[in-house]
This record gives sequence, C-alpha cells and structure tokens, in this order.
Amino acid sequence: MITIGRMPKKVQSFFQSVEGHFGRPAFAHFWQLVLAITISHGATIDRLSKQLRGSTHRTKHGEFLWHSVWDSPDVIQHIALDTLQRLYRKHGGPCYFIIDETQTLKRAKKMSGVGKLFHHASGKYGTGHTMLKVCLWYRGVTIPWGTALYLKDPDAKKEKVPFRKLTELAAEAIRTAELPKNLDVLVLFDCYYLCPVVVEACRDRKWHFIGVGKPNRWFSANGGRHRLRTYGPNVLRREGVWCFLQGLTRQGKYQLAERTGQLKTIGRVKIVFSRRRSERKVIALVTDHVNAPMRQVVADYLKRWAVELLIKGQKQYLGLGDYRVLRYQAIQRHLALVDLAYACLTHVGLKTHRAQGQHKNKNVLRLPPISQLQAQMRQIIWQEEIQHVIKNTHDQSVIRRLEKLLAA
Repeated sequence: MITIGRMPKKVQSFFQSVEGHFGRPAFAHFWQLVLAITISHGATIDRLSKQLRGSTHRTKHGEFLWHSVWDSPDVIQHIALDTLQRLYRKHGGPCYFIIDETQTLKRAKKMSGVGKLFHHASGKYGTGHTMLKVCLWYRGVTIPWGTALYLKDPDAKKEKVPFRKLTELAAEAIRTAELPKNLDVLVLFDCYYLCPVVVEACRDRKWHFIGVGKPNRWFSANGGRHRLRTYGPNVLRREGVWCFLQGLTRQGKYQLAERTGQLKTIGRVKIVFSRRRSERKVIALVTDHVNAPMRQVVADYLKRWAVELLIKGQKQYLGLGDYRVLRYQAIQRHLALVDLAYACLTHVGLKTHRAQGQHKNKNVLRLPPISQLQAQMRQIIWQEEIQHVIKNTHDQSVIRRLEKLLAA
C-alpha cells in the first residue's frame, strides 16, 4: 500500500496557495488528508490515517475536522478562482455555474442532520443526508465550487444555524459567488430550482439562466395559455427541426422548436422544446435570454451533465458519502476535503496537459477521467518516495534496485 510521508513537488503550488488559511498544525492535517483522499479507495478517517506515515493518531485527524479553525468555503473558492485564472482566455466561452443536489444514505441515528428522505437512486425511502452541489465548468474543466449540507428546521435549530431550503441555499450560492467580472456566467439547473427565489438571484447578478420547466407549468404565448406537457409535443410536431448538437462527451441528434412568452411566477422567457432522436420524452428548456438561438440554448444546457459526472466521480472514487462523524461541522469539512481532493486531481491533470503542450491552442480541454488521474497521483507519490529513499540511503545495491524499480 502506498503511504504518504511528504508533500510531492507537483502539488506543492496547489497547497501553498491556501496555506495562509490555516495554522501550522492544521495545515499539516489538511494537505495530508486531501492527498490521502486522492489515492485512497475510501474516505473514512480510519482508512485515510492508514495512508499517512507518522505518529499522528486517527483521533487527531478526526478532531481536525470539527475543532480546527478554517473557513472551508473560502478555501475551496480560492482554489477554484486560481484554476479559473490559469484557464482563462479572452475567447474561452462562457463559464457555467451549475447547481444540483445529491443524497447519501446513513444508518447512524445520532449523526447530525440525518433524516428521512426519498432516495431517488434506489427509489426507496431511507435515512440520510441531502446536499447541494455547485460547480463551475469552463473550457472543458469541471471545478468544484462548494457543497452545502441541507438541514431541516429542527436540525438547524439544534446546530444554531439559519434554516434554508435547498432553493434558498442555491440562491445564496449565486448571490455570494465572487467570480471575475470579465467572465460571461450562465447558470444551469434542473426543474426543482426553476423558482422565483433562484431566478431573482440570477437577475440580481445579471446572469442568464437555463432550467427545465416541469410538464405541469402554465405558459402563455400567442394569445393562449398552455400546459407544457401538451404544448411542447404539439409545437415540435408542427415546427420541429432536426439538428446535431455536441454534448460533453458525444454528439446527438435533437428535434427543436421554440416559443417566447410568459411563464407563471417567472416572467418573460424563451422556451426551447427538445426531443432526442429515438426518445418520446420532450424537455422544455426555459431561459431568460430570449435572443439566444435555440440550438445554443440546448448546447449550453447539455453542459449541466458535468455536475452529474462530478458527483459520480466523488462518490465512486473519493468517498463523498464515506464520513462516519457525528458533528455537523465535521461532516461539512469532510465534504469540503472531497471537493478539494477533486480539485487537486484536476490540478495534476492540467499540469500534465501543460507539460505536453496539449491545451495552448484549444478552447475546450479533455482531461482524463477521475480514475486515471487517481492512478497518476499514486504514481507521483510512489516516485517521490523512491527518489527520497535513493537520496538518503548509502547502500549501493539498494540504490541500484530502487532505480530499476523506478525505471520500470
């Protein structure tokens, strides 16, 4: 098993950029846990501690999660802005601000915030947590922006934090996001967040949005009032045009039609009705950018899939739901460390691309999947450890053997 004893040179710039947010002992816990998450197959404190060399007991790492003083949202957003600055190009296209939620089931009854929920992935009721996920997508790179644990009203009172619905958490994330002013920001979300609270936050920031309209929403256009469930298929049947659009990973054929009118509780919007080839389901994409071409609206909304891939990668490879801590603060810190581990692997992927000269003339980058970046990180740590042993040993036979292993 690969263990971590020192910070690899290839990620020193990543961690040193946020060193000022921590005290000296806390910073050591921070970078060790983030690196351990990037190479581990699980993210419980016990498993992460086994990836670290030294005398620090796992209870010390657990205390770091709830007892240390540092602002996890500030650290995540500081690193996200650094990544944006490295990627920025004058004609790099819009920056997508993507909002979604995810769930994780938990059996612990005394864990803070655990409550009954309908688990969408399994289609069953259970106990667990719901969390809001926010990420940026720019030039093909997904950048974590933050994760907020949703607390019901009784749990929020116990933790002495203001109670906010998921839509209010999303609106707060939009209003407080300090993104560079030279970026053209477009907010993407699903039907749950197409509500006055989130839409008003987008309008306050003067950011356009694209969301999905539920089939039962009322839409007024051409002097009539229609339900989207029946209006969309009729419009597509009469006026739909077929075109090829590029998604995140592949191209698809879509039938499109558009209408401009008034959506109840939202105001004047453009709705693009879309149907993928070989599917009967019609999607109504709602945007306040009424002058945008319908092909561009659908192509932009397809970028929302980036947050789904982020959540999937964090759950499968980085242990997003592996926390076994009771305190609300510790859970929030665990979620932040997982976001930072994903950002660290992205940092490694970008450095590799830069070294190979692959992104100098490209507007859209293609980084390897998170599983390959994880294997690359393990290789970096392994090579660093071998180099350290070679440098500090005086046995020539050991040195020659290690050099052969390193070359292999």
